[in-house]
Amino acid sequence: MIKLIALLKRKPGISREEFARRWLDEHTRISSELPGVVGYRINIALERQPSGVSDEPLYDGTAEMWWESVDAMEAAFDTEVGRLAGADADEFAEVRIHLYTDEHVIIAGPER
Repeated sequence: MIKLIALLKRKPGISREEFARRWLDEHTRISSELPGVVGYRINIALERQPSGVSDEPLYDGTAEMWWESVDAMEAAFDTEVGRLAGADADEFAEVRIHLYTDEHVIIAGPER
């Protein structure tokens, strides 16, 4: 199992609230339909950040998505849904960095 971690920064002129609403309420209607995705979480940065950090965090949020393999993930992004999801994210995110990872769970987080 592999995990994609995506780091997003909102476009200039989009508020933190609008960014979160757009991502959570609209974008996920498309992105959650990516073929083969077996898990999906979005993490929105809080306004409060550690002291010593600039007024704005480097990123406004992250997404975590799981697939059975890198090939399955890349195939999902190479579908019509994948292209629609990418184009939609470009509407509200100035930066989208994708990092392919092999997850190692040290302490499992809470289930919701």
